[in-house]
Amino acid sequence: MIVPLLFAASILIGDAADLSLTARAEAQRRIEQARYAFVIGNTQPFEELYPRSVFEARVAREAAEEEVLKRVFGMVVTPALLAEEFERIEKTTRAPDQWAAIKKALGHDRRLIEEAFCRPPLVQRALRSRFAFDRNIHAQPHQKARHARASLLTGRAIPDATAQILQRKAGAAANTDQMLSKARSEATGPRVLRPAAERDPNAPIPIDPEIATVLKKELKRPGDVTTILEERDQFRVFRLVEAKPDTWKVMAVRFPKVDFEVWFAEALGGSR
Repeated sequence: MIVPLLFAASILIGDAADLSLTARAEAQRRIEQARYAFVIGNTQPFEELYPRSVFEARVAREAAEEEVLKRVFGMVVTPALLAEEFERIEKTTRAPDQWAAIKKALGHDRRLIEEAFCRPPLVQRALRSRFAFDRNIHAQPHQKARHARASLLTGRAIPDATAQILQRKAGAAANTDQMLSKARSEATGPRVLRPAAERDPNAPIPIDPEIATVLKKELKRPGDVTTILEERDQFRVFRLVEAKPDTWKVMAVRFPKVDFEVWFAEALGGSR
């Protein structure tokens, strides 16, 4: 919804920097145009794909996120953080040609680059990270996880519990170079689309290495119950049924955290 986002944006602009909403939208347009030049098979004119309204809405959303980050979590993006983000990209980017094109599109104006390119992802990462692990926001699903764990400890049945077989060691994730190589190979030739294969319900489920470390420590004997495992989007608890060298058979309960967009709309509404 554009109207409330523009309202929040008008509140924020004085705090963030002297750039107007129009200037920010134009900078976003130039950034996207520089990126578009690197898109393989970009036959459609840029202006048809990206009308100016796209960037006006994007800037309004970014400003609204920054307003919520400041009001709810008390965090402000400082010049030092912007400079640090610029240097991080400068030193670690794996797309130096695109980065150079973006800087050129913004006239090599470091302040403009920091404001238009570095600020939005900084705000988004900070806001989503604080939201994801805020106990007040996610108090209700956490309380449900506590009750479920208490039931698992006493051996009581839980209606939502599911039997799962968890894989102790997950395969190594592809690194960035491997993913880029795969993307290039797929882009240079015809692709055959195949229906997604259904997962074998009896096949072990790969789990995050950090979760596997916790399970290894806490699940020794049948009946053992883990602590509440908090992830970015959920709380989980496991009770061991059987341990094998390569797998754990468990009863598992999962409680999704509050949806970000639902919370954001409510938080944004509180600013009006």
